[in-house]
Amino acid sequence: MLQDFLAHSLLFSLRRRLISVWGLLCLMTSLLFTTHVMASLPAFSDEVSGAHIKVSLVSERNYLIAGEAASLALRLLPEDGWHTYWKNPGDTGLPTRLAWQLPERFKAGDIEWPIPERIDYEGAINFGYHGETWLPVSLLIPASIDPAALNDKGEAVLSVTAKWLVCKDVCIPDSAELQLTLPILSAAPDDDPTHSLFDQASSKIPRLVYGTDASYSVAEHVDIFVALDKLPALQRSPQVFIGNASIVDNFDQPRVQIDNGMLHIKAKKDHYLEDTPQLLSVLLVTAGKNDGDQAFEFVARQVAAPLNDQPDQSITSPVNSSTPISLLYAILLALAGGLILNAMPCVFPVLSLKIVSLVESGNHSSIERKRHGIAYTAGVILSFLCIAGILIALRLAGEQIGWGFQLQSPWFIAFLVYLLFVLGLSLSGFIELGSSLQNLGSGLSDKQRASSDWRGSFFTGVLATVVATPCTAPFMGTAMGFALGQSALVALLIFAAMGLGLALPFLLIAFIPFLANALPKPGNWMVRLKEFLAFPIYLTVIWLLWVFSRQTGGDAVALLLVGLVLMALALWVWRLTLSSDRAFIARAIAVLSLVSAIVIALYAASIERDEIVLDNMTDAEGYAQQFSPERLQRALDNGEAVFVNMTADWCITCKVNEKVALGTDEVKSAFAAESITYLKGDWTNSDPIITEYLATFSRNGVPLYVYYPASSSPDTRPTVLPQILTPSIVIEAIR
Repeated sequence: MLQDFLAHSLLFSLRRRLISVWGLLCLMTSLLFTTHVMASLPAFSDEVSGAHIKVSLVSERNYLIAGEAASLALRLLPEDGWHTYWKNPGDTGLPTRLAWQLPERFKAGDIEWPIPERIDYEGAINFGYHGETWLPVSLLIPASIDPAALNDKGEAVLSVTAKWLVCKDVCIPDSAELQLTLPILSAAPDDDPTHSLFDQASSKIPRLVYGTDASYSVAEHVDIFVALDKLPALQRSPQVFIGNASIVDNFDQPRVQIDNGMLHIKAKKDHYLEDTPQLLSVLLVTAGKNDGDQAFEFVARQVAAPLNDQPDQSITSPVNSSTPISLLYAILLALAGGLILNAMPCVFPVLSLKIVSLVESGNHSSIERKRHGIAYTAGVILSFLCIAGILIALRLAGEQIGWGFQLQSPWFIAFLVYLLFVLGLSLSGFIELGSSLQNLGSGLSDKQRASSDWRGSFFTGVLATVVATPCTAPFMGTAMGFALGQSALVALLIFAAMGLGLALPFLLIAFIPFLANALPKPGNWMVRLKEFLAFPIYLTVIWLLWVFSRQTGGDAVALLLVGLVLMALALWVWRLTLSSDRAFIARAIAVLSLVSAIVIALYAASIERDEIVLDNMTDAEGYAQQFSPERLQRALDNGEAVFVNMTADWCITCKVNEKVALGTDEVKSAFAAESITYLKGDWTNSDPIITEYLATFSRNGVPLYVYYPASSSPDTRPTVLPQILTPSIVIEAIR
């Protein structure tokens, strides 16, 4: 009996211990699991309760990682029966909009719109969302973050102003200020899972399909053609949503059929359609709303004429209202544009070369002066033809480039920096280049040699053309747009006329004795003038270094400056050896320094720029948004007035316009008073999107300024402003 009791007691004690240990293990596992889940939970802002809706800002993770993209979302939770709107709201309504206030160099993308539903309310067809809706947005965090951009705890404060319209029997517009404060990590944790809430939101985002070559036209109907082999496999006839508002009649659903391997979408045109966009967003949904694999979106480009069986691949902009011009008129425009180019800011630095050449030519005989004039003109025209030939060839090969394309290359900028720096040293008297490169360093006292050597004038014309190409003078834009739409022979003829216009002042002085006699007589003052005119060349070098920094970054500029020092050292050492017959070592040092400078320049030009830093525009105006076709179309769909500025850092005319016109308080106030959305496209580096936009206005270079009036004036087309701006020109255009 006692033995049974002791055994029972021992068994009971052991079982109780096992239960305790098991409970402890369960508790530890639960704590670990809870800690892991909490670490990977999304971060929610404070929820704002609006009229019949609750809104919050959500981050997929409760931290950010420097140098990586983060996933955010606007969470909309309307009450039962109430709905919000898609990017194309349909017959009525407004899409949800976000205005971000972020730390410096943080960049928020556009809303990624989930698949909408068709909402029929008493004959009005809308597109939107019932129930809980997540609108994802990608946030790009820079790799290096200025501590001043963070709060006292080193956290990033993400703020957004959300505006929406919620409707049922009535519609209520509302807005909210939402904010998230998140720490920033240098790297992601080892176990960094995505959260199911964001996975569910991502599954409702249509897949974007690129390279479809889809096209559309508008006549009696809206016809969209796209090759079936460019689309994902269709399991059944898709439901079609048009992403642009006021294009099709929303009541009649688009019809879909297959013609000779092409998917043909035919939709009834909106009764009030006036202007059509160049790009049309098309969404196909072939399965349930939650099946993201069966929902995909592509972009169709507008074609000039109605389509029949096959899409016409020639694209004509609906906003290009310029009338066709004749070849003779285009040549006259090119000649006038080249002539005006002499007065453009881009050409100011090389005017110093031309001024000295003109003064020197006054002491030459008539035949010699004409020889120099012809040589200079030949240098200009042949340079124009060379650049134009390369441009035409690259465009025929499919490259999206335009006038001034060579200055989009850091290698070419580095070459110009070295060339102009050496030329400045020559003008300053540091070195003598000789007449083989330019006719300024051959020695003013050796007049016979300077007068007989026409090669200097030729290369002066080459250099003038190279530095002038960043600018597009008045009349040049129309002439170049016409040229690049013609045959290669016609295009080269127009560019030759442009070169003739640039060289015309020098040519007239060479052939008209009265103009040559009006020039001042040569004298010792020319030496001082030549030395003084070196300083505009040095300023040009500084400008080119700034452009180089925008293309590559600060480290590359520092390397290029080292290369300039080595270049100056090489020239100095070589100059010392000219008076000595036994200077092999010194000349070897000079050559080694020169080669080192070239290698450094090539390496510096190969450094990739920091996209995050350069995309955060530091413009003179300070109130521009970065241009994108989607942002432009969204603003136009919302009935906003839009001003588009296409610019580049190497375009001096662009920078002058931004400083003296677009950046003035007068213009800023006018933009604010008229509620104008200001979009700015940066063409410093090659950008096919901007090149294509320029082409819609028959332009192949910057600057380009376009004003789109608000939709309250449906009969008014976009206005293209002159390439030289003043505040009064801008204000008159927008009012």
